[in-house]
Amino acid sequence: MKLQISRRARRDIDAIGRYIKARNQVAAKRVGDAIRSALMTLTVHPHAGCVVGKGLHRSTVPRLPYLIFYKVDVVADVVQIVTIRHAARREEH
Repeated sequence: MKLQISRRARRDIDAIGRYIKARNQVAAKRVGDAIRSALMTLTVHPHAGCVVGKGLHRSTVPRLPYLIFYKVDVVADVVQIVTIRHAARREEH
């Protein structure tokens, strides 16, 4: 499947990167790589996450406290990333 990242999700990724980079540049790269890897995994296994709402799925970034909220459009062959949140944050998708 193709990957489509919403503006909101791009802002989330940027904010996560900035926050971590301000504290530890090496960790920021590691987290960024892990998020990208998790997103690519969803293009191969789009139904790996659990369904949390009508058409909305949730998956995790392995070994990190981040949740990926996304939609799957089987007809268009697209995984649409809606938002990425720290697991400790209240779910607002």
